Formats: sequence, structure tokens, C-alpha cells
Amino acid sequence: MKIHFIGIGGIGVSALAKYYLEKGHTISGSDLVKTEITDWFEQRNVKLFIGEHKPENVVDDISMVIYSPAIPENNLELEKAKTIGLKIMTYPQALGELTKKYFTIAVTGTHGKSTTTSMIGLLLIKAGLDPTVIVGTKLKEFGDSSCRVGNSKYLVIEACEHFESFLNYYPHIIVLTTIEADHLDHYKNLEGVLNGFKKFTANLEKNGIIVANKDDENIQKIVEDADWYSLKDKEAAGIRGILQIPGDFN
Repeated sequence: MKIHFIGIGGIGVSALAKYYLEKGHTISGSDLVKTEITDWFEQRNVKLFIGEHKPENVVDDISMVIYSPAIPENNLELEKAKTIGLKIMTYPQALGELTKKYFTIAVTGTHGKSTTTSMIGLLLIKAGLDPTVIVGTKLKEFGDSSCRVGNSKYLVIEACEHFESFLNYYPHIIVLTTIEADHLDHYKNLEGVLNGFKKFTANLEKNGIIVANKDDENIQKIVEDADWYSLKDKEAAGIRGILQIPGDFN
């Protein structure tokens, strides 16, 4: 399959591009500026278009176009893809399709998503479970990438709540760190935020598990049945002493 990525220099879109590249697909991509991320793809002979987005960057033999939510709907490459009838998905939609193919662990919350996603991924690697991991930051353990492609049934993702992107995901396990009034450009108020997270928990697969922070009052408002954890537990204090990781949300 040939896939074109609009906004391939972004953390999320680049992660999916790396995933499909390592799975043997032919990919191309475009972005406005050259970065370390675009350099990574160029070093692997991926065809990139850096600079102004142009309709000719999207050719007829492409099977699918995946684009960043930051790309406007009147983007010339996106319009070309629509005109010639290509399959088109946003990054959250495309990642959502992957969650249906794997046993997915989705980490969400206002704080601590990237760190917690990374730690779960590294723990599964250490346990020999060979997961695929897609996280919202670059990890040195993943070759300074936001994606690690494994060969098992396990997928660990950072599930961003902005614009309700996480409603595209269908996990078997949800890890819920914290909920605060954030992204109010979309949610308007705390009630809107809580409704968004509650809708996401409804996407949990049958017999799925929610692992939730019982110290967070807002989480307790939307979750009834969960495997609860607390930073106040004696075990938590011991683990934090070993890990030496700053922050109250990880």
C-alpha cells in the first residue's frame, strides 16, 4: 500500500508514518519545514516534499492519505486527494483503526500521558512482550522517535483528549491519570471535559479494564468500576523511590 502523510514532521503523524514504513508499505510525506524528524525519513529514502504544499505531491497511485488535524481543510494536497477519490483519514482516525487490530492500552489524562505511556511501553519491552508503542514525544530508547514497532498483539498509545481525538480509539485497557479543566477552546468548561472523558471510557472493549487514579476527584465523578491506584499508597512511595521520576502524575 502507498500512503501519503501531510504534516509528516509532526510527532503523531511521523509515528504512524514510521509504523507503516517498518511494516513494509511505501510512504511519502510533506511538511512546511525541514526538521530532525523529516531528516530521519529522508535518510531512509522516503520521498518528501518540503515547503509549500502542492496538489502535484499527491499522485493517482496513492492508496491513502493521512493528515495532521492541524492541516486546514482547504490544504491543496488534501483537496487533491478528495478530488481523485482517495481514502483520507486524520491522524486520530488512522490511529483508531490500529487500535481495533491490537490489544490496545490507551493512556489518557490531563497530565502524565507521555511519561506513563513511555513507562508502560518500556515495561512491556523488558517483559519480552514486544509491543508497538506510539507516544507524544521522542524517546532515546526508540531511536529518538515517537514510535516503536513491535511484532506482538500489544499496542500502547498516548490518547490525547484535545478535540476529543481519543473518541476514535477502542482500547482494552484505559489508564486514566488526572482530569482538569483543560482545552477549554473545545470543551468550554470542566463539565464538558468530564463528558469527553466519560464518552471515551464508553469505548472500552468488552471485559476491558480501567486503571484510574483514586486521588483525583474528577476521575471519581465519571468512573465507578476501576482498578484504582493512589500515590498515597505505601507501595507507590516505594516505587517512586526506585524510579526517581519527578511529577505527581506519572
